Amino acid sequence: MSINLDDFSDAIYHQTGFKDKDILCEQCENEVLSKLERYAANTIFGDHTKLETEQFAGDAIHVPYIRFKNLDYTTIKLFLLSILWKSHISKNPFFSQIDLGPKYAEQLRKMIFENYAGPEDAFEVVLVRPDTNGTRPTKSMVAPRCIKEDSNTAYVFHINEIMYHFNISPHNKLSMFEKGIIKKNGILDIAIIKGEFGAGYFDSFMGKKIKLNPRHS
Repeated sequence: MSINLDDFSDAIYHQTGFKDKDILCEQCENEVLSKLERYAANTIFGDHTKLETEQFAGDAIHVPYIRFKNLDYTTIKLFLLSILWKSHISKNPFFSQIDLGPKYAEQLRKMIFENYAGPEDAFEVVLVRPDTNGTRPTKSMVAPRCIKEDSNTAYVFHINEIMYHFNISPHNKLSMFEKGIIKKNGILDIAIIKGEFGAGYFDSFMGKKIKLNPRHS
C-alpha cells in the first residue's frame, strides 16, 4: 500500500515498487543498480525474526536492534543511497519532497556509478523498524519527507516496515546519526522501537494517526 502524506484518501495498493520509464539507460539499470538491489535482497531483507537482537548499551531508553555482520560496506551503502537518488530523479509526484539540488544529486550519482561509498560520516543512512503490533499500517510505502532543522537537511522514507533516514548536510546532524549507520567493518544495525513508542514514532512521520485493529498474540 502506498500512502501520500498530502492526501490520505489516496491510498493505493501496489504489488511492486514504483517504476519510472526512460529515466535511466538499460546498462545503468541492469549492470549497476540491479546488482546493488540483488545484494540487499540476499542480505538485509527477509525474515528478521530469525535473527538475533541486541540492545544499544547505555541508552536511557532501551532500544533493541537487529545487527547484520560481514556486509559489504560499499555495496550496501550504495544500495541505500540509490533509493534516495532514484527518488530525486523520479518524475512521480509521490517523491515530490525529494529534491537534493544539483550539488548533492551529482555527488550521489558519481558515488553510485563509480562504486565509491565514501567515509562512514558522509551521506549517512539509519534504518529504524517501528513495531506497532499491527496498530498502524507499517506494511506500506509512505510518501517520503524532507526534514529541515538548524540548517540541516534529512530525508525520511517508510518502505514496508522499515524507516530509512538519510542525512545530507555535513553539519548540525540529528543525534540519531551517531548510531546505526553502516560501518566499514560490515556492521549495520536496524533499531526496533516497540509499543506506544513505536506507534508514536510512526504517527509523527505520518503527521496523524491511522489506527488499525491490533494483532493478537
